[in-house]
Amino acid sequence: MYPGVYCTEHIIFLLAAAAAVAAGLVAVSRFADTEKKKTAVIKSSAALLLVWILTNRISVTAGSIAEDPGVYSWVNLLPYTFCGFASLLYSVSALISAKNNPVFHFIALFGFFGGLATLLYPDFLYEQTFWDIRSFSGLLHHALMVWMTLLLAVTGRWKPDLYRWWIYPTGFCAMMTLGIFEIDALGFPSAMNIGEPLIGSLPVLTGWPVIFAVSTAVNVLAGAAVRAAEIKGRAGKPEEHTETGGKTGA
Repeated sequence: MYPGVYCTEHIIFLLAAAAAVAAGLVAVSRFADTEKKKTAVIKSSAALLLVWILTNRISVTAGSIAEDPGVYSWVNLLPYTFCGFASLLYSVSALISAKNNPVFHFIALFGFFGGLATLLYPDFLYEQTFWDIRSFSGLLHHALMVWMTLLLAVTGRWKPDLYRWWIYPTGFCAMMTLGIFEIDALGFPSAMNIGEPLIGSLPVLTGWPVIFAVSTAVNVLAGAAVRAAEIKGRAGKPEEHTETGGKTGA
């Protein structure tokens, strides 16, 4: 018998994660007062995310091979879920460059909402115990994605950008292309929810086309909101006048 969503351990994990994120953001805002310190915190968080997503991929793949060796192999280490892909891309890209990284304009919002959704409804707890390494590492890497996005926002390393809206749909299409390759070339039974919804009882609303359309719209709207706030902020500032005077002698 598996615990299911919102078991005691799940609730404690959510409360602990929320407290840790809040405390971490306060600490970063207070003590990360130089660009060097901000970069160090971001790259340390990215390294931690990389450790846990690799732990998750290895444990999930090993479990799949043990359960169905005729279908799965170690090739399935390649991420074939939205969040698996997002966590790996997020960690590697942040380790490569923690400042002015265009990848953030795809992965930040995608990882944040994907991570938050899974934390609130980790359906794998209906199939595994909470302390199964697949479950625990899964919850941790999703929580770290949420943390990464908030961290980038607080440190000023990322914010929704209306002029870079196109990076999000481009990144999403690249992710789906990987899914097609995994199914057609590598023989994966499924990848990136192609042909199957995220939630079986909501086949249309949680199919990838709707997820793509809605998430792209959210990305554009967020960029527009930030842009509007910036324009309003500049308009509200009083203009500076420079007065010159005095006499000049010959």
